[in-house]
Amino acid sequence: MAKKPVTRIDPRKELSPYLNHEFNQQKNSRKSQAKISASLPSLQAERRRSLRRRLGLIMSVSILAIAGLGYYISPLANISTVKVIGASDLPIKGIVKASKIKASDKVFDYLFQQKDLSQKLSKKYPEIESAQAHLGHVNQLILQINERKTVGYLKDGDDYRKILSNGKLGSTAITWTKVDQDKPIFVGYNKSSSLKEDLNLFNSLPKSFQNQVKLLSGNTRRKSQVILVMKDGNVIIGSTVTLKSKLKYYDEIKVKAGKNSLIDLEIGAFSRPLTSSEKKAYGVS
Repeated sequence: MAKKPVTRIDPRKELSPYLNHEFNQQKNSRKSQAKISASLPSLQAERRRSLRRRLGLIMSVSILAIAGLGYYISPLANISTVKVIGASDLPIKGIVKASKIKASDKVFDYLFQQKDLSQKLSKKYPEIESAQAHLGHVNQLILQINERKTVGYLKDGDDYRKILSNGKLGSTAITWTKVDQDKPIFVGYNKSSSLKEDLNLFNSLPKSFQNQVKLLSGNTRRKSQVILVMKDGNVIIGSTVTLKSKLKYYDEIKVKAGKNSLIDLEIGAFSRPLTSSEKKAYGVS
């Protein structure tokens, strides 16, 4: 019986792929472990830095909070002086009194009570539209007063009172030297109702015409009558009902009439020179 040929197998050759794969796996594992070992100190250092930043932030906020609380409860936070700015004709002491600010009050309390402060001052002084509180020096409170716009002046005896943009009168009387000469003067208005009506009429007129008006007189023959003394020396008599619509004729009549004329727009539209007594009555020279 013939012998079968024997195939010789080298075990190392057969196992070499597996051995090489295992060797590579071990090699890669050692590299990964080496990388992880190398990154651990960096990761730990970054964590320490992050922890220090958080601790620093917490400590800073805590220190500021403690310092702020310490300042608030200390006498340094008490109001020492009050400075009022923006009040042109109002009494400074009166404003401080109306605000009810006391020396024992805390400065910061008023920084968060702006609306309440404005209401107190506006109630006492109609001239004040709003007020803001600001911190001056360490314990100085500054009151910034914002006044309402003045649209004219009411003659009150020998003095004058501001007519404010909301239709109310100023609380204090001022002298002629403090009157804005560009604003109209309302003279002879003994009733607030007639003043309000004529003021509403004046505010409805064109701005270019308003700037030419020097004086409005309440000394009229009829309730519906309105008298305007112009800066150019002319006097206009009109009706509160029709004056606005008839103003389109004023410039043309003024050119023909000349200076110091009475221009009547109440019934029709005509003019004549002012008499000496009328000039004196209306303050025209």
